[in-house]
Amino acid sequence: MNRSNIPEPDLDKLLKQALKDNLPPEAEARMNRQFLNLKRTLDRPEGAAEADEWPWTHGLFRKEILAVASAVMLILGAVMHLSGSQSALAHSIEQLKVIITVSMSLNHAAFMDCTVLNPEAGGEGTSYHVIWRADGDARVDMVSAGGAQTIWISDETISFSGSAGGLIRSMPLKTISPGPVWQPAMEFRAPALLAKNMEERYGLMQTGERTGSGEFLITGREDRQAVEITIDATTYLPKVLKKYALNSDRANGDRVCLMEVRFHWNQPISRELFVPGP
Repeated sequence: MNRSNIPEPDLDKLLKQALKDNLPPEAEARMNRQFLNLKRTLDRPEGAAEADEWPWTHGLFRKEILAVASAVMLILGAVMHLSGSQSALAHSIEQLKVIITVSMSLNHAAFMDCTVLNPEAGGEGTSYHVIWRADGDARVDMVSAGGAQTIWISDETISFSGSAGGLIRSMPLKTISPGPVWQPAMEFRAPALLAKNMEERYGLMQTGERTGSGEFLITGREDRQAVEITIDATTYLPKVLKKYALNSDRANGDRVCLMEVRFHWNQPISRELFVPGP
């Protein structure tokens, strides 16, 4: 074929159609999930890989793959930016980079201390205090109108204390799971769970504008709830997570807060607090 036979306007039109900068939200979300799945696979410890996985997922080479994939996506975003207009792809890559950085920070945390507030109508509600350390031990204290209770999770074992203290019951975690009253706290009992929820459950995240206090905001949705997470711009770790009713009026300040979680990171926690006891 002779290139001189191809009209220039048609060639330009073909290129613009092939490189359209209008990714549908669903396609953008799928792209994000696939890349995050790749990141989790490559970050997996050596011994955790399945025997039938390809050998190139091991060792230093897997890190090179992630680096190359990141570079390719960044180059694509830069190329799409050459037109001078805001590129949806470049914007999506920037969002994805932020989420990956936060996810990596969460997975490298050594200690977590967070408070989960679950308000209810009439001013009453339930609060949870969650502490966790990197060896996998976790403790959740719940305070509600019915009293105070505690659960400890360690080595695939869960231990319960009643509202009056006293006897501690322990059993395999695989045979029993905490009841529905504990579910608001279970979502935050380990940083890895929070990272997974950010990647998979909270939808397509969007970065908000940085504030003068060294923080920035990422937002998303989960079912019928809006999710807002304030991130420390220095550590890339969450400081506050809030969930709102989706139909709340943000402009008038009449938002209905369904959950508020406040985090403290990497402050050493006494080992004794993770030992089941009254």
